[in-house]
Amino acid sequence: MFSKLVLVSSLSVAFAGFCNDKSADCGNWARDGECEKNPDSMTSLCPLSCGVCTFNCTDIHESCVPWAQDGQCEENPLMMFKECPIACGVCTPECKDSKKQCEGWALSGGCNDNPGFMSRYCPVTCGVCKHLCKDRAQDCPGWTAQGECYNNAQFMYHKCPSSCGVCEMGQCADKNETQCHIWHDSGECERNPLAVMKECPKTCGVCSVHCQDHDPGCKGWANAKLCDSEEDKAFMMRVCPSSCGICTELDKDEL
Repeated sequence: MFSKLVLVSSLSVAFAGFCNDKSADCGNWARDGECEKNPDSMTSLCPLSCGVCTFNCTDIHESCVPWAQDGQCEENPLMMFKECPIACGVCTPECKDSKKQCEGWALSGGCNDNPGFMSRYCPVTCGVCKHLCKDRAQDCPGWTAQGECYNNAQFMYHKCPSSCGVCEMGQCADKNETQCHIWHDSGECERNPLAVMKECPKTCGVCSVHCQDHDPGCKGWANAKLCDSEEDKAFMMRVCPSSCGICTELDKDEL
């Protein structure tokens, strides 16, 4: 059975934005009917398992960002998560720097002096996009519910790190970089994935670079128009790229 899963997941990385659940239990909850029993909480916690957004997703309205900044993601989540998933933060585009000069510009203070340009063209260098544990296949919640995180750990930890809970709080960081490089070079990531990939998600290649808000206060700050404030723009572009519309712009660049 699992050889079929490899084919499916390899096809699903061709799109820019990924919709992920926020809990490893979403697959089980959805199977138990919680999407219908508790729609208010499940809509935001388990958008993929509950069919609120599709795995490969993008904003489809030009007004998504202002709608999100006006609080529509919270007031009208079913519509907004389907049509504006990036602006609402349930879909996270992968991203990369698109200018070879990014490092030099950043060293010269460009991330702070010219945040609008740098956030769009140098999002990794400026910290707008970060290494995160994100699922790379739409069937990850279901596979997790079937116990595949333990039965096929090497495959699942690479393809479904969010659903399998590989990283703490979804953040991609090795616990000991020196030891992780030693384990990686000796093949321990593949031989002992249950232990080593959790200790060394970055070195073991579990993570990918995504655009999303990095602080729970972002939606409120964006609603207060801080994205447009000259004083706060550099901070907001770096910390709140989804709420400020940067992630939506990066997704357009990818398509």
